[in-house]
Amino acid sequence: MAARAVRELHERPYEHQAPRRPSHLPHRVDPPPERSGPPDLKILIFVGLVLVGIVAFVAIPYLVQYLVLWLTHGG
Repeated sequence: MAARAVRELHERPYEHQAPRRPSHLPHRVDPPPERSGPPDLKILIFVGLVLVGIVAFVAIPYLVQYLVLWLTHGG
């Protein structure tokens, strides 16, 4: 039974149907509103730089410590 259904699907080629607006939605009579410009992402750049600074502030003492240990104990 299932094999026949699969065979029937392959016998008919796929035909694309244009999308339809659902009937329960009102028809649009006005054009869509104008889109505003792109958001200002400068604050994200500032936040990213602050986070990089914090990570560097925490990581540099560890890097210096490992470098000193490597130089004094010969690796």
